[in-house]
Amino acid sequence: MVERRVLSFATLDEIMPDVVQLRAGHRTLGQWTLGQILYHLAMSFRLTTRRTPPSTSRPISEALRRRFFRSARFPDGAEAPHPLLLPPADCNVDEQAEALERGIAGLVSATGPFPDHPVLGPLDKSEWERFHCIHCAHHLGFGIPSARRNADPGS
Repeated sequence: MVERRVLSFATLDEIMPDVVQLRAGHRTLGQWTLGQILYHLAMSFRLTTRRTPPSTSRPISEALRRRFFRSARFPDGAEAPHPLLLPPADCNVDEQAEALERGIAGLVSATGPFPDHPVLGPLDKSEWERFHCIHCAHHLGFGIPSARRNADPGS
């Protein structure tokens, strides 16, 4: 049985090359298709760059925040903290990949103010970027690239 990939993105620039690789051929583990994963990630970026915070909120734990950034891992089974993050069943991979690329560019060019994260609390731009690197690594790890077929062994 293939396990999900353990990814780590140091910068936002590393995310889309992985998406390109998955779009070339993949299978997914878990409950979501690649289109749904990309929708979820793109929406997460959009919620980060909107100027008003999401309406749902949870108690914020400073210990949880420190542990999250120190571990650089998303907890398994965490529920989406906002209903807009739940993808519809029919997400087109190409459209959602483009939406994710726009979302990343939007965060790169954003100057704030940024909404609080519903669990981690207030984050500055560099913390939001780190959050998204961890978040994308978690979800894209459920995509398993297809083995290259008919590849030239000399290349």
